[in-house]
Amino acid sequence: KPGGGGSGLPNQDRSFIVNFFLNHDDSINVSERENAEEAPSSTSSLSALLMGIYDGHGGLGHVVSHYVALELPRVFAETMTRQPTQTIRIGSSQYDGHITQILKDVYLRVDSGDPVRGGAGCTASTLFYPGLGPKAYVANVGDSTTLIVKYTKSTNQSVIVYQNRKHKPHLPDEKQRINAAGGEVMIPPSLLNPNGPGNNNAIGETSRLMVPSPNGSPFGGMALAMSRAIGDYDAKAVGLISEPEVDVWSVDEYHTQQKSTPEEIKDTEWFTVVASDGMYDVISPEEVVNKLGQSLYRDDKENAAILPLEACEQLIRKATLKWMNAAGGYRDDISLGVSKLNFIPV
Repeated sequence: KPGGGGSGLPNQDRSFIVNFFLNHDDSINVSERENAEEAPSSTSSLSALLMGIYDGHGGLGHVVSHYVALELPRVFAETMTRQPTQTIRIGSSQYDGHITQILKDVYLRVDSGDPVRGGAGCTASTLFYPGLGPKAYVANVGDSTTLIVKYTKSTNQSVIVYQNRKHKPHLPDEKQRINAAGGEVMIPPSLLNPNGPGNNNAIGETSRLMVPSPNGSPFGGMALAMSRAIGDYDAKAVGLISEPEVDVWSVDEYHTQQKSTPEEIKDTEWFTVVASDGMYDVISPEEVVNKLGQSLYRDDKENAAILPLEACEQLIRKATLKWMNAAGGYRDDISLGVSKLNFIPV
C-alpha cells in the first residue's frame, strides 16, 4: 500500500471466496418440483458459496482482518457441522432463521478470539449461498459492502438489486445505542447539512465513534468511522458491538415484485461483489458492477471482453489514481471480489 510518505503502510484488507459442499439431500422434496427431471442427480454435490471482505483499522488492523479471514470460514464450517441443516427445508422461514442465528454466532465466536484485544479491529461483510434455493444471506458489521447484482444478457447491463447497510455512528438506531452506553458520536457538518459542500467531495466525510484513550480522555483515543466491527475491545464500553445485521435476499421475491416475465427471467444472470470502502469512496458501485458484469458474461470477440481478474485489476488501478490525485499521494486500502450466483430452484 503506497502512502504516508513512502512509509510502507501494511495493507489492512483481507478477502476470501470459498466454494464447498453441503449435504442437501434431506431438505429437498423432489415431488414439489414442477418437473421432477430437473432434480440434480446428486444433490450432495451442490456447491455452496461463502465470500467476504474484511477491512482492518487501527495500528494492528491487518492482524485482526487476517485473523478473521482465516478463522471465519473455519468457524462457519464447524458451526454448520455442529448444527446441521439437512432436516430443514432450504428456502423455508425456519432455514432462514437457522442460518441467521448461525451467522450471528459465528461473528461473536470469531470476535471473542480477537488476537489484538483493543486498539484495532476490522469490518466484516460476508455472503452465504447454500448452493440451492432462491435465497442468499448477508451478515455485516462496519462499512464494507456486499452487492447482489442482476445482469441482463440481451442488453449487457448490470443493476444492483441489493446492498447491505453500512453501520455508521450517526444512524439513529446506532447513535441511540452508543449514547445509551455513554459513548460520543462526532458528526461532521456535511452530514448535518445534507446539501453542504462536504457531500460533493471525491472522498467524503464520515461520522465517528469517539473511543476514549487509556488515560480516560474522551478525545485521545481512536475515532472509529463505524459503529459495529470485529475487535475494537476498547470501543465495546462506548457502544460498539460485533453482532452482525443479517439480511435474507430472495430472487423469487425480486421477480414477484418486479412482475418478471418468463422471458425476462431466462434473460437474467446473477452475481455478487464484495469491496472495501476504498473502492466506493472514489468509484461508483454502478460503474464497478457494469464492468464486472461484462467480464463475467459478455462474450464479444469484436470488443475483446476482458476476464474478471483483469476487470478487478483495472478498477483497482483506476481507484488508486483517483485516491492519489485527491489525497496527495495517499490511498486507502482497496479490495474487490466477485463471484457468479447460480440460484438453483428447490
